[in-house]
Amino acid sequence: MGTHRLVSELSLDKPLHPVRVKVICKGPTVVGSGFQKTVLIIGDEKGNTIQATLVRDLEASADMPLEEGHSYEIKDFELSHVIPERVRLTRNRYNINITKSSVILKIDPIKHFSFYCFPNWDDLYRGLHHPKFPIDIYGQVIGVGFLEEYIMEPVNGNNGIIDHKIRFFVLHIPNVVIKCVAYGALAHVFNDLWNSIDADIILCVLQCWQINWGQGRLKRVTNIDGISKIVFDPIGVPEIDALRLRIANENF
Repeated sequence: MGTHRLVSELSLDKPLHPVRVKVICKGPTVVGSGFQKTVLIIGDEKGNTIQATLVRDLEASADMPLEEGHSYEIKDFELSHVIPERVRLTRNRYNINITKSSVILKIDPIKHFSFYCFPNWDDLYRGLHHPKFPIDIYGQVIGVGFLEEYIMEPVNGNNGIIDHKIRFFVLHIPNVVIKCVAYGALAHVFNDLWNSIDADIILCVLQCWQINWGQGRLKRVTNIDGISKIVFDPIGVPEIDALRLRIANENF
């Protein structure tokens, strides 16, 4: 397939070689005037991540050429600086733009397993982690509320609509409890998962969640609509394996 580059090596000052990546997250598709746009988070074999945007014509096939969890070689893409926003999905300063001229080839799975990036807890708690960048968190679910109704903020002059949220708590390390709130569709996903599991100890990973500060310290984490994930009892994550072993030893 020829020479390829890691996403961390991409630059507007260098020739753009193909990249081999795994689709970590596929966000919602937004329909505009004559086009449809989907935001993605993709990662390479070294665990580096970058935001990508797939733009297609409205009449394009409904089949998505990039599926979450699969790996691809992408070439003939465009590169641009990330547009400054309140939240940036990765720390890479660039965005890969995949257009109708881009070539997408499915390849063997990228070996890097999870692409989780757990922050240093001391830095997070002391407010040293910039809230612009989402975080991943792991721990034990120790308390779950009920689905609650709330009114979303009005958009484009429309009245706010009623949606749902659910509050829960994650014990990250001994004596450190993180308040979490899932909104919208993810609140229903969490509620259904929680009610379907019959176990005394539930471990989880929250992937790509947004930090909310309050009075100079971490107040809670919330989901980013269409991007954030909740994984119950993940397998093959070293931090979760260590936590599972520690809990087993404490209960022995």
